[in-house]
Amino acid sequence: MARLYLIRHARSQTMGDVAERWVLSEQGQRQTGVLARQNFWREVELIFSSPEPKALQTAEPAARRWGVPLVTVNCLHELHRPRLVPDYEMVIARLFAEPETSVAGLEPAAQAAERITRCLKEQLAAAHPGQTFAVVSHGLVLTLFLARLENRWPTITEWHAVPFAGLAIVDTTTWHLIKGWSSTSEAS
Repeated sequence: MARLYLIRHARSQTMGDVAERWVLSEQGQRQTGVLARQNFWREVELIFSSPEPKALQTAEPAARRWGVPLVTVNCLHELHRPRLVPDYEMVIARLFAEPETSVAGLEPAAQAAERITRCLKEQLAAAHPGQTFAVVSHGLVLTLFLARLENRWPTITEWHAVPFAGLAIVDTTTWHLIKGWSSTSEAS
């Protein structure tokens, strides 16, 4: 069975208004060390990462440790936001409730869900049939992707359940969730 290991980047350090430029915090760097030691990497043939620094910094230690090729893929980026927004949680709740609408300048949830679903299913899995691969991306788009597999919109509770350096597993033959989100300390 071919598997897709979905990984949320490790904890980042807030540096300015442009989240796409944030790097890992000290805690995030420790999380990547724990993540890189997990046994599931033995099955992984390729690692695909968002181009954002926090995602690449999460993927690189595992790629080095296990000798797995790491490829940056633009469509794995987080839901686009031009700047930090006040009341972020309320904005995300509204985004999930009104998926066709851009709330506070954020990429509409429907657009982001379509992008990440096409990226994972039609671009990555289709180009690597039967292979097991890992994807390091971001909490919002990964939450949207898993909800789209069930033809629904996610909840705030589901988004909050995605831990930093967390792991979920999907069967790429049936596109069903095999294992829901767990922290890296529970992943082995």
